[in-house]
Amino acid sequence: MAQLIRERHLPERIPIAIKLALTFTVLVGAGMITLGLLVGSNQTMLLEEQIDKFGSTLVMQMVETAREPLLANDHLNLERITTSMHQDSTIQGAAIYNDERLLVAKTGAVPQLTDISLFADRHSVFRWGSTDEEALISYMSPILFRDIIVGYALLTFDHSVMNQAKEDTVTMVVSSILLMLFAVTTASFYLGKRLTRPIHQMVLASRAFSEGKFDYRITEQRDDELGVLIKSLNHMGEGLLRKEQVEKIFSRYVSPQVAKQAIADLETVEELKLGGRHVEASVIFADIVGFTSLSESMSPEKVSSLLNLYFTHIAKAVHFCGGHIDKYMGDCAMIVFGVPEEFEDHSFKAMACAWMLLELIREMNQRREKRQEVVLEFRIGVNSGTMLAGNMGSAERMEYTVVGDSVNLASRLSHAGNPGEAIITEQMLRGKIIETRVATARHGKIQLRGKKEPVSIYQIIDILDPFRKAMREEVIRIIEISESEAA
Repeated sequence: MAQLIRERHLPERIPIAIKLALTFTVLVGAGMITLGLLVGSNQTMLLEEQIDKFGSTLVMQMVETAREPLLANDHLNLERITTSMHQDSTIQGAAIYNDERLLVAKTGAVPQLTDISLFADRHSVFRWGSTDEEALISYMSPILFRDIIVGYALLTFDHSVMNQAKEDTVTMVVSSILLMLFAVTTASFYLGKRLTRPIHQMVLASRAFSEGKFDYRITEQRDDELGVLIKSLNHMGEGLLRKEQVEKIFSRYVSPQVAKQAIADLETVEELKLGGRHVEASVIFADIVGFTSLSESMSPEKVSSLLNLYFTHIAKAVHFCGGHIDKYMGDCAMIVFGVPEEFEDHSFKAMACAWMLLELIREMNQRREKRQEVVLEFRIGVNSGTMLAGNMGSAERMEYTVVGDSVNLASRLSHAGNPGEAIITEQMLRGKIIETRVATARHGKIQLRGKKEPVSIYQIIDILDPFRKAMREEVIRIIEISESEAA
């Protein structure tokens, strides 16, 4: 369940914009926090120093004022001094002690001094109070007469004001840091998104290219390294689009299988040579009956349109059966199985394709006759065997095809049968797999040039289920799609 939630809600990767924004935020935030701590600490120290200086100054003034009354044991004047000091709103209490550390006069808050060490021959500071809200700080200084301690003066201040000042300073610093962090984070995400926008566009372009959308282009113009990369990516897209267009056009002149193989060999085009290799494959020749007389009675445009219609349907059936059209030779189509893509059951697929072509042509003719349109009849020859497959022609102009006695025999078989028949040799029927898939009838014998003995030939009568049903359904589908497009 947790894995499913992660797959649905979490991105596959963290975008670079977020990484940059987080990096900027962490770096700037760390710097600002460090600076804030330094500023807060410095401000606190300054406040402490100012209060200490202020308290020390006042207690020294009190020392100078109380010296003579203390020597004269003038308690009334000493009380007046403490009272006048307490009138200052910043002073919470004042006290004067004699040289025996006994309290002589006091006003306001005065600590209970039980620690003898506080009565020293130097200035001392100590904090006291029950809670933070009642925190007090006292400054004590000895009263000297000719370097002899004759008493002590004490002033008490409200230290909670100092604590409040510290808290205000910390609050101000923290608020400033948070405000700046928010501003920096917002700016970082904006700048990160803006800086990585070209990268994001390049990612979209590469994804579009991988999906075959080679017309995708990046419109942003830049004068930096990313701009060079964008231009290169756009040029690559143009090249891929051009290659796709060439492949599509090339596939219309040769079979898609041959075109695919030729495109794959573009890197070694300079090493492309004439020649081939011996393979086991099958060949079909589908020849139109009475084409010469038909072409004489019709205009060239109508003849061309009629041929294109039938050959278009034939090409779809061939593709369904796994073969490819090697070439069109006027009124004849040469179809190959097992080259350049090799597979073992090429013989059966060739015979099944031949039967499917006859069914397709028969169905087309029935529908065209009802509409009183011209129909074509075909004779088909099929053969399997060893043949030479490769680049034939000249160094300047070549084509990928198959040649050999097996190919020539298939061509002759296309003239051995009657219109609407598919003829094969007896050799093609060898094997239990063929016997359980194809129904045939003996057609007779023919004498072939270069052979002493006549060759036994058979006619393909039917293809057994389940292959028959699938091919019949495809025949109807091909014709109905064509008729719907024409309507």
